[in-house]
Amino acid sequence: MTEEKRDLRNVARREGGRMARFGGVGVANTIVDLIVFSALVAAQVPPVAANIASFLAGNLQSYLLNSRITFRVEGAPAPLSLRGYSKFLAAHLFSLALSTAVLLLLAHRIGPMPAKGVAILLGFVCNYAASAFFVFGASHGERRGA
Repeated sequence: MTEEKRDLRNVARREGGRMARFGGVGVANTIVDLIVFSALVAAQVPPVAANIASFLAGNLQSYLLNSRITFRVEGAPAPLSLRGYSKFLAAHLFSLALSTAVLLLLAHRIGPMPAKGVAILLGFVCNYAASAFFVFGASHGERRGA
């Protein structure tokens, strides 16, 4: 096997593992989102306000867990900051807008559930790429001495 193929396999293995951890964190965030939403609706908070609050709770947890689990460098968590969370939130809001646009464009063509599936997949890829390269990427380079 050539050195280039070996390097490519190592990158694929590393990123595949990170994507799996990112997905696992996403499941935990969805659970938090549902719990917070349910509690707020039960407390008579209007559903839209409850949805915004539950999204923010899940998103904040996502930032914290991804820094600790998904994007660790040399065994240490990625650094946390208000600026970092602002970038994380902005990336996820962009992904939300993009996946909503995909849903609107595809729902009448292929049906709402298949369109939602495409939107989820696109959102996952967009969120992972933004987190890996835009949010946590700079801190990784700094810690590696780049």
